[in-house]
Amino acid sequence: MAIATPAAMDVGPSDRPLRIAVVYGRSPLPMRRADQLTVAHLLTFLKARGHAVDLFAINSGGTPDEADVAWLNQTCRKVQMFAHDRVNIAKGLARVPLSGLPFQVGLFTHDGQRAALEKAVDAGEYDIVYTYYFRSAEITRAIAKKRTGVRPRTFLAMQLSQTLNTRRIAENAPNWAYKQFYSLESRLVARYEAEIFRDFDRAVLIGKSDVAEINGTCERLGRPPIDNVVLCAHGVDVTRFRPRDDLPVVPGKLVFSGVMRTPTNVQAVQWFVTNVWPLIRAEVPDATFDIAGREPSSDVLALGKVPGVTVLGTVPDTSVPIAQAAICINSMQAGGGMQNKLIEYLGSGKPVVATSVANEGIGATDGEHLIVADEPADFAREVVALLRDPARSAQLGQAARRYIVENWTWEAHFLKLEQAFYQSLDEGA
Repeated sequence: MAIATPAAMDVGPSDRPLRIAVVYGRSPLPMRRADQLTVAHLLTFLKARGHAVDLFAINSGGTPDEADVAWLNQTCRKVQMFAHDRVNIAKGLARVPLSGLPFQVGLFTHDGQRAALEKAVDAGEYDIVYTYYFRSAEITRAIAKKRTGVRPRTFLAMQLSQTLNTRRIAENAPNWAYKQFYSLESRLVARYEAEIFRDFDRAVLIGKSDVAEINGTCERLGRPPIDNVVLCAHGVDVTRFRPRDDLPVVPGKLVFSGVMRTPTNVQAVQWFVTNVWPLIRAEVPDATFDIAGREPSSDVLALGKVPGVTVLGTVPDTSVPIAQAAICINSMQAGGGMQNKLIEYLGSGKPVVATSVANEGIGATDGEHLIVADEPADFAREVVALLRDPARSAQLGQAARRYIVENWTWEAHFLKLEQAFYQSLDEGA
């Protein structure tokens, strides 16, 4: 289930309100994906700070209902939604062979969205144009490249290294066709990612590992490194994802949560059930593993036939199975940037065993806030050890909660982003 609307922001109004265009390849509501969650909370923050925000979005990722539309209209000064129909999809993908654009960029390049934004920019309506995800970069690229006259400052929220993300998906692909497609996409993404940030005033990335990955790509392709980075990660709702006294922990229960049609999540649970789960059950025969998340693929549903594994599918609120877990796991093998599920686990005060891939964007300390394990035998051993040591599990959970409250609230990260807006405006004056 998607939570209806974002939590309120604990911030007061800014003494320097801005006019901001937010450009996005989906509707922020309903919040079914991590990127929708982030954009919806960003809109909430900007509204709370008194900024005037116009949203230019493609109507994909779930159709907003009346309540969603009402919330968007209340939160934004103006909302323009553009149909993601077969005609526009075909036009976008047709650009790929001739332009060399990544498929995901072609898919989310919408001529109507671009024309409407350019008209508003030409009318001088914005101080900042904020493009969320590099797949929407072609919508704002011409605006960003303009170097004459009055223009807004432009931010491209690349968020993570898509080169790293697509390469890892290809490496962990379940079949030949999947592997070939993502191998091709990874090469297209590498060339695009090493160039696109140069056209914008600022490139927003989640963490230093993503900067390093993009710089590695630039070096391989003989191009200068990225030099306009703003680091801004996501946050978590620490009131929703919190320790719960009203929900008992189920002994021996492990939980993984996420959108279960996403390739990286599918690969993560397949790896865990195939390689780690038999080792855990050999030591703790009554252990159970719940996979919570909407739209489970056929590969995920098949895992429900394994003894002790339950595919919950869509649940009313993912914070509930997380609260009931004895241990939460994040067994990601592919992906980049940061894992929202991991900060949700940690914010809930749960003991967590995760791979280094899952933790690379979060930077939690191994052994203090969570346990990191990459090999199946190591992963299983750490899970079993925590199941047998409630005191150690409680200690990890308490440290995890403190770490999130101190470092990973939405407000903390968005205030840094806002400061980057002001700095860029002052430098460009």
